[in-house]
Amino acid sequence: MPTTNFAINGNTYAVSIDGCPEFGTGKDVILSNVNTDIVFNQPWYAKGYASLDFLSSEEFDNLKAGLTASVKNILTEVLGIDSEGFVLEKYHHFVKTNEDHFKVVSRTRDLFSADFNFPIEEMLPKFEKLLGFALTDVDPKFNEKLHIIVRINRPKSNDYNPPHKDIYEEVDKNNYIPPFVNLWIPIAGVTKNSSLPMVPESHLINESEIVRTFDGGVVEGNKYRVRMIKEWGGSHTLERADVKDGQVLFFSSHLIHGLAINEEEDLTRVALEFRLFKA
Repeated sequence: MPTTNFAINGNTYAVSIDGCPEFGTGKDVILSNVNTDIVFNQPWYAKGYASLDFLSSEEFDNLKAGLTASVKNILTEVLGIDSEGFVLEKYHHFVKTNEDHFKVVSRTRDLFSADFNFPIEEMLPKFEKLLGFALTDVDPKFNEKLHIIVRINRPKSNDYNPPHKDIYEEVDKNNYIPPFVNLWIPIAGVTKNSSLPMVPESHLINESEIVRTFDGGVVEGNKYRVRMIKEWGGSHTLERADVKDGQVLFFSSHLIHGLAINEEEDLTRVALEFRLFKA
């Protein structure tokens, strides 16, 4: 069975790529530039990402409580289970099979503001202040409102995407680079063993040095829409982002990230992720 290796914070992981589409390299071009990457003028652009404070302790507690209530409601509606005493970190004690987990995430990976027990819109001015320009969750090209994902990653599971860039699907399908910034907000169980792995400065690597698929990816038997990246500039190494409660991880849509293996023994990792466009 074909496998490929990655390193995250010094730990090496062999993952199955059996059934993956063919790998190849892109054109001789760096896709991120002043015209294609809306974070080009950010002080952290050279690295490609930054963790910034945006919520007080009280605001974070309210956000977590609202999200806990939202997920708890989904467990009751979708699985019909008794969710008394539910907390996000112990999600895996309540949802015990892959089949049930997939039923839950089919809901949590495609949400909008109305699905939450807290107002996402109130966070928008905070993000605008941090970035220095107006933002919208509506894609200017397709006039579509982007969804919000509650990413639930059980301990020692394969609840993760392969390494990828979020722009690739539109680049491959429509030769279009969507002008958005990625936001990733830790909610529960985010530690040095479970945080989102990133590849610093990978948005500046020439596409001819990136080995990837051009039609989805398959890792550990799971099929993904995102294009899987196997190698970048001869490297297979990622580092976990250091992002704490009350912070938001901003990163370029051109940055390689993913493979968020949760190495915690008894903590489910929950994060809120979405994209915003320059208004």
